[in-house]
Amino acid sequence: MLDRVKREVRFHKVMKRCAYGSVVGVDAGRQRIPLASYWFAVIAALAFKVPEAKRFLGSPESVKMSYDVSGDKFHEIVSVRRETILFRTARKFLLEDSADLILIDGPLAFGNWWVMKGEERDRESLIRSVNSFLKLCEERRVAVAGVVKRATARYLVNELGIGRETSLSDAFLLLQTMSFGERTETFSPSKILRKFFHKAPFMDKIAYPIYSFYIRLSPNPLVSPVRIDIPEFMVDQVDDIAGYCLYSAVCDGIPLPIVKADEEVRITKRFVREVYSELVPRMERIFGSASLAAAIWGEFK
Repeated sequence: MLDRVKREVRFHKVMKRCAYGSVVGVDAGRQRIPLASYWFAVIAALAFKVPEAKRFLGSPESVKMSYDVSGDKFHEIVSVRRETILFRTARKFLLEDSADLILIDGPLAFGNWWVMKGEERDRESLIRSVNSFLKLCEERRVAVAGVVKRATARYLVNELGIGRETSLSDAFLLLQTMSFGERTETFSPSKILRKFFHKAPFMDKIAYPIYSFYIRLSPNPLVSPVRIDIPEFMVDQVDDIAGYCLYSAVCDGIPLPIVKADEEVRITKRFVREVYSELVPRMERIFGSASLAAAIWGEFK
């Protein structure tokens, strides 16, 4: 199996380069507040610009739902809204500031399971957010890429015709066959989905064809390659994007702007406590009692 991967997947040596003056990493975080009366979570997104170390924080949003909704469903809804807020924040940043390259912490290519994830209105909102963000990047000639740090997709596995032979992911198989500083050729996730599953319903709604490649950014034998997703209008900058990701890779093979955005956006327990402290008087003001904000374990700490 590994011999087939080595034989049929072409690898390209990546040269470290810094073709972009200002680069922005965008990430989103979420945290659930364990209330006794209903599901409640807080989502926030942040853009971090290097080398200026400039932060742009989007407005935190809350998600509230009845416990009639299952925990899995609530998690899906929060996950979809997290992605939506991420792209909205990236677009808001670009409307107010500038950058040569924007790195999204997450995918631009979405698997078929996204068509069932969460609720339809949230999925449609995500699609609109992705499309409007990519359109703005194209109009302003800003380079853009999605960085998938823990890729579990099996696009190349299926393309090679070994999907029935193994349950392993592309990233794991490539870890065994790629050298540090190498990348694959670009491929179209949507075309592979249509070829093997006869449809790509979620990606069909994305206004721009998305292409991907895997790149090994860490020499650590325990760290898998990451997947980089780019819109079609960025295909001629593949070498520049790959070179920058290798140039800036830190912390087990993650580009620095993504690392900084992740560090800054993490919703800490302190922040959650502050949100909860604001929720209690609001409940008392609206309903005449703060008891609706009671936490599962009593006082929230």
